Amino acid sequence: MKNEAIIFDIDGTLWNACLATAKGWSAGLSKMDINKIVFPEDIECLAGNTIEASVDILFPGLRARYPEAIEILSEHEVAAFQSEGGIFYEGVISGIKELSGSYKIFLVSNCPDWYMKIFIEQSRIGRIFEGFDCYGLSGMTKDKMLARLKNRYSLKNPVYVGDTAGDEEAANLANIEFIHVSYGFGSPKNEVKNFGSFRSLVRYFGEMAVAGN
Repeated sequence: MKNEAIIFDIDGTLWNACLATAKGWSAGLSKMDINKIVFPEDIECLAGNTIEASVDILFPGLRARYPEAIEILSEHEVAAFQSEGGIFYEGVISGIKELSGSYKIFLVSNCPDWYMKIFIEQSRIGRIFEGFDCYGLSGMTKDKMLARLKNRYSLKNPVYVGDTAGDEEAANLANIEFIHVSYGFGSPKNEVKNFGSFRSLVRYFGEMAVAGN
């Protein structure tokens, strides 16, 4: 059965915003008088986690010592994103425009709601997205967001494109096909369709659209 919709993860799939997050979190730690620099590589290792889980992994015990830590880190991260945002992977914007001619396009991410808003604004293709969900809006795990989106839009055979084993697991739990992009931050646990560039992903879906007509 032809895929009628493509649901995209954001981080490590459509863009890399680790530098902005690292700068924002470093500034937030400084605000709490913590002398620690966060590097983009630190953020890459957290891909797919919620902000609470990410902070607990990177700074064990921080939230217990500073109950306002999430608020402070988020405030400075937002400021960093507003000034520089993320870097879209090559071919993402033009590719999504092309894919929207044959598929419904959606977004599902574990990001905060402000992050989703900034991503859509900076993409300048917000009108293309049929719908989206994120942890900051729903408070749900990614598999439940995927399942809810599938039901809400009456999707028969959507596919979820992501870059981590967590994305793969979420898709499996939601009974949705998963496709992996290897240029991102992680690797799948099982053998799945895999693409090394966004352009090759677009070519694949283009061929599938032609074959399905």
